[in-house]
Amino acid sequence: MRSAFLGAATGLAVLLTIAPPASAQSTTKTRVVYGWAVRSGNSAMTIVPRGATRSQVGESGLYAWDLRGRKGAPLTIRYTRGVDFRQVNRVCGRPSAGYPYDTHDGNAYGTRKCSSAHLGKLLKGRIPVRVEYTGTLVAVRVRELVLP
Repeated sequence: MRSAFLGAATGLAVLLTIAPPASAQSTTKTRVVYGWAVRSGNSAMTIVPRGATRSQVGESGLYAWDLRGRKGAPLTIRYTRGVDFRQVNRVCGRPSAGYPYDTHDGNAYGTRKCSSAHLGKLLKGRIPVRVEYTGTLVAVRVRELVLP
């Protein structure tokens, strides 16, 4: 009887050690931040979070983003692997060309697929972005925003 009890207790202990803690489970949630990104060392960027609203530009039928009011402390994100970068301009790594030459979708996000090397564009200054990332920073999705 005692050995059965010890065996069950050991099995329960093994089960408890295999299950990840609740804090580790919450870090896999995808988070979204809008703001201005600047380079922060090699293969990293710092984002100053801002409130973002999308609105129509005049009577053109085109949409653009307006970034206002700071929303928290700056956030540093590494993009050494697993980055998906979509840029507004047709040529990766160059500054935006402006309307009507930009490549963007109906949500005013960049659609030109570029590599993480093209985030070197941050060397020339800051760019407006929407970043989706997991708490563990395994996968990062960077979308350049169209501004008015």
